[in-house]
Amino acid sequence: MKRNVEIQTFNDSEITVPEGVTHNLFPTPVKLFELAEPALNAELGAFFTSHPCFSETDQAQMADVTTLMEYAEDVPALARLEQLFLAGLESYCRDIGWQGEFDLDMQMFPNVSPGGHYVPSHNHVSHISAVYYVHTEPSARPLLVSDESVSDYWRPDEGALILHDPRFNASLMGGWHQHAKVFPRPGVMIFFPSFLWHEVTPHQAKEPRLSVAANFSLTYRDVPTYERRHRFSC
Repeated sequence: MKRNVEIQTFNDSEITVPEGVTHNLFPTPVKLFELAEPALNAELGAFFTSHPCFSETDQAQMADVTTLMEYAEDVPALARLEQLFLAGLESYCRDIGWQGEFDLDMQMFPNVSPGGHYVPSHNHVSHISAVYYVHTEPSARPLLVSDESVSDYWRPDEGALILHDPRFNASLMGGWHQHAKVFPRPGVMIFFPSFLWHEVTPHQAKEPRLSVAANFSLTYRDVPTYERRHRFSC
């Protein structure tokens, strides 16, 4: 059965709209620091490559079940790195508008990645996450690339940190697909929201790629009087 379709024509000159305002809502703040810390990197590198626990076959799976600060008494560089992380966290919180006094839970854990190792897409169970790079192979790529096409997303760049569009389902639609790649080098420290999905592509260098990740969970100390804080288990 043929439908009756009414065809309407419009004169373009008759249709106008006022100048609208575009609001870029819900930004995803990512902050990069480039630090000159050769002595720190040398001490941490020696620690990661000499301590037997970092050469275990399951070290990647077990890396985040403890904190590196357990070794701080024997490895002073870890205490300095903790202070660098905290200074970066303060700067990042100012940028995103988090102000006040907080109780802070912080964890630092290692990423010792031999050639061929990769990290699947994931996010972190915390509020803010950071990574400090101790040793990486040199890269000719810019530190941050955020204007690639969809086809570039599939290019097998070596040793890249890929940051995924947090609008995860929207990323499946061509026009919405966005991503960014970080090509790290020693001394780079990056902060991002823990909800941001990310992955690390394999590298083929002979020496392992070394980095330290940190997770930060912040709880406001000035809790309103009408809110009661409890310890709860179930």
